[in-house]
Parts: sequence; C-alpha cells; structure tokens
Amino acid sequence: MKILFHLAVCGVLALPPVDTLGATFENVASEAGLAHDHYRADRPGVGDIQFRMSGGAAAADYDNDGWIDLYFTRLDGPDLLYRNLGNGTFQDVTVAVFGEQHLANFCTNGCAWADIDNDGDQDLYVTSLKSHRYHLFINDGRGSLTEAGLSRGAALKGPDLHFGFSACFGDYDNDGFLDLHVNEWRTSEQNPRRAASNTRLLRNRGGASPGHFEDVTEAAEVVMDYISGDSMAFSSRFLDVDLDGWPELLVVSDFGTSRLFWNNHDGSFTDGTREAGVGTEQYGMGMAIGDFDADGDFDWFVTSIHGFLGGDGNRLYQNDGNRQFTDVTDLRRVRNGGWGWGSNFLDYNNDRLLDLMMVNGANGFPDDPSLLWRNLGSGVLTQVHSFEGITDRGIATGTLTFDYDNDGDLDILIVNNGDKPILYRNNSSARMDWLQVKAVGTRSNRDGVGAIMRLYISDSDMPLLRFVDGGSNFLGQNERRVHFGLGELTNRIDRLEVTWPSGRIQRLYDILPNQVLTVTEPLPRQLSLTRLSMLEGRPHTTWSCPPDSRCLLEVSEDLYSWRKAAVIEAREHEVSWHDRGTPRPLKRFYRAWY
Repeated sequence: MKILFHLAVCGVLALPPVDTLGATFENVASEAGLAHDHYRADRPGVGDIQFRMSGGAAAADYDNDGWIDLYFTRLDGPDLLYRNLGNGTFQDVTVAVFGEQHLANFCTNGCAWADIDNDGDQDLYVTSLKSHRYHLFINDGRGSLTEAGLSRGAALKGPDLHFGFSACFGDYDNDGFLDLHVNEWRTSEQNPRRAASNTRLLRNRGGASPGHFEDVTEAAEVVMDYISGDSMAFSSRFLDVDLDGWPELLVVSDFGTSRLFWNNHDGSFTDGTREAGVGTEQYGMGMAIGDFDADGDFDWFVTSIHGFLGGDGNRLYQNDGNRQFTDVTDLRRVRNGGWGWGSNFLDYNNDRLLDLMMVNGANGFPDDPSLLWRNLGSGVLTQVHSFEGITDRGIATGTLTFDYDNDGDLDILIVNNGDKPILYRNNSSARMDWLQVKAVGTRSNRDGVGAIMRLYISDSDMPLLRFVDGGSNFLGQNERRVHFGLGELTNRIDRLEVTWPSGRIQRLYDILPNQVLTVTEPLPRQLSLTRLSMLEGRPHTTWSCPPDSRCLLEVSEDLYSWRKAAVIEAREHEVSWHDRGTPRPLKRFYRAWY
C-alpha cells in the first residue's frame, strides 16, 4: 500500500497514523569499509540473463570472536570476506583467509555458511554462473578456509554449464548433521543436451563421514526438472512447517513452479504444494518465513513480479495449521513489490512484532524502491520504507539481516546488482528491550539449525515464535542468532522454550533481557533396552525410562550414522516402539535417550 500525505481542511499537512520515530536506518556502508562494486560499471555487458539477477552475501561469525562477518560474491573479481572489527568497521581479509585471487575466475552468485562437520566453526558453500562446478570451503578453526568441494561430494561437477543461485542448509533426516540444498535457474536453450538440473539435495553422510555429501535428489523425490528442460529454482529453506519434528523443504521457483515438500520421516518427501494452497505466484524469486500474525505457526511470504510481464505480484500465505495455508496477500496489502527478489521478516523496532522487508529492481525497467512494511499488530502491515530511511532504488537482489554492531537491533544489508552494497545501520531512538539467542547443538547439529524457539515474556503471554535459520532469502543468508524484540519490559523474561531438532525440549527461566544468550542443548542420557522382539514381522523395542520423560528413539544401519526415528512421551517406567519402517533384509540398530 502507498503511504500518502493528506491535506486537512485547515491546511495542515497530516501524516498517516504510523509512529515513525521508533527506528531509522542510515546507509553506513562506506564508512564501515564496504566500498566494493558487485561488478565494474564499465564492464561491456554482463552476459547471460542470470548475471542481471546476481549478487549475493552471507553473514556469519567465521572466526568465533562474537562479531558477525560478511562474505560477498562477485562477477568479475575475487569474492570478498570482510571481518567485523567490532568498532563499526570491516576489514577485507580475503587473501589472508583464502589466498590470492579467491574464485577470481568464477562468476560467483549464491553463498551460505554452516558448520557441516560439527567442529565448532563455519564452513562456506559458493555457487557460480556459467561454470561447471561449485565450491565448498572447510574452516580449519585457525583462520583459514580450504576448498574441498570435489573430495567432499559437493561440487556438482559436470560437463553442462551450471547457473547456480541460492544454497541452504538444514538437517532434513534428523541425524545431527547439516544437509545442503542447491538451486539453479537455467533455460532449456542454455542446456541443449538436457542435462539434469543442478537443483540438488545433498545429504550429509554424518557419523560415517562428517561433512561429506551424497546426491539423494531422486531418492528423496525432490526433483525440480520440468518438461521443457528448464530449471527455475531460486531459493530454498528447510523448516518444520507443520511442527511434527521433521523439517520440510520449501523451494521458491520461477514461472509457477514453487514447491512445498512435506517430510515423510523416512528420508523422502511428498509434494504437497497444491493441496496446501501455496505456489500460486507467477514468478517466485525470494522468500521470508516467520510468524507475522503471532498465532504460533510459520507463515510464508514469496516475492514475485508486479505489473511487468503481466505479473500479479507477491504472495503472503498464512498458515492455518493442518498443512493448509490461506492467501492473505491483498488482505495484508503486500502484493505490489515491483520486480521482487530477496525478502525478510524482522522485528526492526523491537516491538515484538515481525515486520517485512523486500528488495527489488530489474535492468531496463523503472527502478523500484526497496520496501519495508511495519507490523501494527494483528497481522496488519503498512508501508514505511521512506519514513524509516530505506531509500535504495537500485537493482537490489540479495538482502540479509544481522546485528553487526551488537547493539540489540537488527541492521540490514542490501546487495545491488552492478553497484556497491548498502549497509543500513539501525539507529533506534526508542528504548526497546531485546534478546538474542545463540544455539549450540550437541545431539542436534552444532549450529542448532532448525531449532524452534518460543519466548514467553510473561506466563500469560502468547509466546513469540522464532527459529534457527540455515536458509536463503534469495542470494542472502541472515546471521544465525535468533532475535527477539521485547518492547518495553518492566520485569525479567518468564521463560524460553527451545525445541531442538533432536526432539529434546529445553526450558530456561527468569531471563535477563538485553543480552546475547548462548543456549547449549543438554547432553542426552541413554536408556537401557529391556526387550527386543518381533511383532507382525517387525522389530518391537522396549526401554526402561523415568516416567513423564520425553524419550528420543534413534535408528542406524551401520552404527556410525544415527537418525531420529520417534519422540515418545513416556507416562510409565517403560517406553515401547514398533519399527514399522524396517527395510528388508532386516538390518537395523536401535538406541534411546532422554
């Protein structure tokens, strides 16, 4: 919706009923040391159409010093890693960390950080355009990252030209190691031999070979190839949308091909897009996921094109539960976003409500302003971008949120195609409280990706719902710390409830606000097996356990890689489980924890 000025009868100029004094953004990229160009303005053309859609960045604390660093992809020069110095500025440390001419011979595009081997530091995955492979860099924890894509099974090397976009991480099989989903947007003309799409699902081999991957796209039934030979996927995320303990795969894809894959709990997925009422946007590009209406489940915003090419705009899918969504795009007035790309839900003013940000623009069309909608409560969104200092009108592609100055409010980074980045520092003037949570998994993946957090500010409040994100907004990856705006508090926070990917639920009470809180998943205690028998031709297991405990049951085929099979609330001194999914011939091992 457009924000207009209205002239009152008395001649006084009246502003719309929106408080614009709470937070204001200021572009501080230059003074922060982010002065590079995505590619040179004098470059003679930028090649294929994908080059005009490119421009990525990812935020993570790669050196574990407590300050969030930035990685940028580029088209015609080495990629860049900026170390956050903790004083409002960044230092280019690319050569020191990666060596000379880092990826200078590749037109890089998507990038994402994750601890793929659970060793406590961030590794990096990078896609590229018009190349034959992608790259995976392993962090040695001592200040260097070394390329290992081929040896780790993640390069996707092939004779066909690849046109890679976003990458995302998540533990879809609940084995405690992060898996990888890679997206590609490529036309049939660019793929004359009809090679399989490079939109792939790569499973982390886990305990048997940590941080090494195998391609399971077909086996998991998440193939994104289409009859024409095109592959149109831009961005993706793993998230437990139906709150059953298993993460779904959400893929935003062009020309009406977005997909919502429900997790079948057995390593495979089911395409439930149409039945769920999603995927109706014409030109899906970027996404944001969050509980914007504060009703306790995750909603899905997808950017698209409005006006140009006959595009009918963005989509906001409101989660109704039971794997059903309602299109509330017009009700919430978020359809018109121009030529949309990256997007984010964020509580930029720390008032407890998730606001909505998107970037946009396209070569050859009128420049679009980046957009910010403020959440007024009850899911009511109203545009405030210019009032809050969001003035970018370039061709913006990637965007992400992070608290680069550790002051408790979220800052915004925008990557402009063929131009310099924008760093919008959040200069909040209103004193609002906040909490940031860093998750450290033990049985779950080390990053805690996929953990769902519910914050009860008081015992009677509806909890604030957030999650640890390993996904992509479209060529932009947010920092992994979970941010809660708290409004103006007069007491301590009542409690934080963390549901870990392992199935364990951890509760912390009486929490001080205005801090970065590190939450480490409790180490599990193993249960004793009391009986193993066959029932209806399938194994039936029984363990001794404390009553009223939450028991995690795991299975393995090799005693190296274990994955979650079930989470059972034990009411008695024993808990039993019937393994109806045992493969034949029978070979499976079991263990249980609480």
